[in-house]
Amino acid sequence: MSNIVVLKFGSSVLRSAADLPTAVDEVYRHVRAGRRVVAVVSAFAGVTDSLIERAHSVGGKSDPHAYASLVGSGELESAAMLTLSLSTHGVPARLLPPEQFALRAYGDPLDAEPHDFDAALLRETLRDVAAIVVPGFVAHDEQHRTMLLGRGGSDYTALFLARRLEAQCILLKDVDGLYERDPASPGPAPRRYSQVTWDDALRVAGRLVQPKTIRFAHLQRQSFWVTRTGADHATVVGPGPSLLLESPRLAPLRVVLLGLGTVGRGIYERLRAQPERFELVRAVVRHPQRHVAAGVPPELLSTNVWDAVNEDADIVIEALGGEFPAAEVLLAALTAGRRVISANKSAIAPHLDVFFPFAAAADPQLRFSAAAGGAVPVLEAIGRRRDIVAVRGVLNGTCNFVLDRLAEGVGYDEALAEAQSLGFAEPDPGSDVSGLDAEFKLQLCARTAFGAAPEALARLGIDALDAAGPGAPGQVLRLIAEVRREDGGLHAQVAPRWLPQEEFLAGARGEENRVEIQLEDGGLLQLAGKGAGRWPTTASVMGDLWEATRAVEATAVSNLPARQAALA
Repeated sequence: MSNIVVLKFGSSVLRSAADLPTAVDEVYRHVRAGRRVVAVVSAFAGVTDSLIERAHSVGGKSDPHAYASLVGSGELESAAMLTLSLSTHGVPARLLPPEQFALRAYGDPLDAEPHDFDAALLRETLRDVAAIVVPGFVAHDEQHRTMLLGRGGSDYTALFLARRLEAQCILLKDVDGLYERDPASPGPAPRRYSQVTWDDALRVAGRLVQPKTIRFAHLQRQSFWVTRTGADHATVVGPGPSLLLESPRLAPLRVVLLGLGTVGRGIYERLRAQPERFELVRAVVRHPQRHVAAGVPPELLSTNVWDAVNEDADIVIEALGGEFPAAEVLLAALTAGRRVISANKSAIAPHLDVFFPFAAAADPQLRFSAAAGGAVPVLEAIGRRRDIVAVRGVLNGTCNFVLDRLAEGVGYDEALAEAQSLGFAEPDPGSDVSGLDAEFKLQLCARTAFGAAPEALARLGIDALDAAGPGAPGQVLRLIAEVRREDGGLHAQVAPRWLPQEEFLAGARGEENRVEIQLEDGGLLQLAGKGAGRWPTTASVMGDLWEATRAVEATAVSNLPARQAALA
């Protein structure tokens, strides 16, 4: 099986544009695990029915291909909006309507069967971007006329694409799998199938998965997964045998959030949008009235950072910024047994010897992916390898912006002021322009890659450009952070460097971060994406939160037999 996963988002998951962040989190979950994603998207809830009514108001199915074009247009809208949302959150994505990758179908124009598409184009596109978004339900015939794939067509499209791409296919629903009966019905919690045969799935799936989708999978001997976003488990539909498991109803995880600034507010909005998964029990801020005026319930607010320990919570999310008191509070929360998530490199990097043991376990108590690279999953990529020779990257977007403006003839002070006015630079940009921000990120990368800090780290920022000297024609100046294992030690530096403009790292612009990971066999892994800003950093924090959530849920499920025995 390839490293591609096909995710299908139906209207029970993407009910409206307000649910797009949930889909972003699920796509990003797989991207940070090193996979490439094809997201197949249905129209938002109610949109297709509305389009059918409009079609019938002007002639119905008198021209079935015109009817198909109108009714199928809802998928293109939701797919385009998901692509935009992924981009906003720093995940490189591309929209591919069915005509662009030649998705062909035959038969009834309103209940067609897919039979071909340009798989090579999808694979090639996924070498350039992390995710492709595809409208489900719609294809074209050999005369390029629009065809609909009928009820359940988006599921069908997802399975069809996954089969040709040799990819895993996950159908995302509003429940975490197939059950012996409706889990929303009254009475004791029903059992969930961990795996189920195609024949049994036809019997129990009901409207969750359309019969023709299951029959297609059965004929092709193709397994697929049914689950909900964020879940740590699924029902595998395939050859079986069918197995039922107890499925406890878990309470929402209790969360303390430290900070409601640029990043903290983004996290707050995501937590409040999913009350069935997360209960925000406290948000710690400096000026409560400012946040009450912005709509935050006053009973949630506190000015006491030690609520990270005082409150009864499962998870603490730290978005305070700065070294102190954040470092002290994080350590206290970890010592008290809380799971902790932080985006604060300034608190963690100077104290790696203290914090790294909490992050090194298979199920880490401390997660800090957002502290290095924002939405670029650099720490995840590094952590999966044991054959790394060097990590080299552009890790600070403020410096990208200022250096580009200098190349255009703008003065240093003017360029820096412009970066501040646009939000690329902090009011005090010293950490950025001195290279300290990049140094902190490089320290996190070094410890994750090699298990140790560099013996010494030489640092120059863009406030010392004279050290870089003049560049040759066609070169681009970038602040490069690099750590390399050689001669039995680790050697690291942060400094402005002139690069040929065709180099991968030279292409970083604005808030984009780019990283190259050099391997022992000479291979090179390249990562790119937005490294700063509310939504890219929020995406990374939420990625850590979902990982922690899945770990908690997995522990609860694994402990279920012991709990049952105790009750008996």
